[in-house]
Amino acid sequence: MAEYKVPKFLKRDGDALLFNDEGELIFYVPEMYFDREDAFFVGEYINIIGIFDYSVFDKAGKNNGLHRFYFPTVFLTKPYTTEKQKNVRLTSSQDPMDYRLLRYKKGDPVVVSVKVPQQNENIEAFYKLFLYGKIPKTIPIDKLHDYFLENIELNGNDYGTNIQMFGLIFSEMCRSKKDLSVPFRNTKYTDPTDYTMISIMDLPKYISPHQSLGSQNWESAVVGAITNPSDVESPLEKLLMG
Repeated sequence: MAEYKVPKFLKRDGDALLFNDEGELIFYVPEMYFDREDAFFVGEYINIIGIFDYSVFDKAGKNNGLHRFYFPTVFLTKPYTTEKQKNVRLTSSQDPMDYRLLRYKKGDPVVVSVKVPQQNENIEAFYKLFLYGKIPKTIPIDKLHDYFLENIELNGNDYGTNIQMFGLIFSEMCRSKKDLSVPFRNTKYTDPTDYTMISIMDLPKYISPHQSLGSQNWESAVVGAITNPSDVESPLEKLLMG
């Protein structure tokens, strides 16, 4: 694991990171992580990808705000209890989601071991989470590439490409909430988290019929691209509609 500054609410005990506060730590894990088995129970432990939000509460129950947990690989954690909550809105700009709340009290192992196994399976699990657009919507668009770089470093590998390529991918996957045919980068946004990330498999239908023909689900993509309102017309559209 790369060297990090351990947050004040954690303390290192050997290879473990323990919660070290008199209050409570809560991880807000999207329930879809468990639905997709990107998070699952292993006895008393939970195997999870470290991309989610959290808050630290003091003894009086007051929290210090919402923060992003940044450990983009697979690791084991051991909360003292978990709780399901439906239709939770973590920020005013985000749509309500179902979450699994992981709760920790003082001494609980938040990260069982920082020496995570360097496995290609961890890279694949992380990569699919992004490609299907299933990440927490609280990550600013200009920070998305950081997660890819950190994940590959934690797993002792290399993508073999430059960071600009990830920028191109994210610039297309992140769309306007008001109109999915408009890339988020082309909106006059003030909140860098106010986007909708769509699956890369659904992306072609919002670009053009030409892109749709070469996509994985080309039939539905072509139909979507043709019926999608757009001021841009291509010769392929005329051919398909002629």
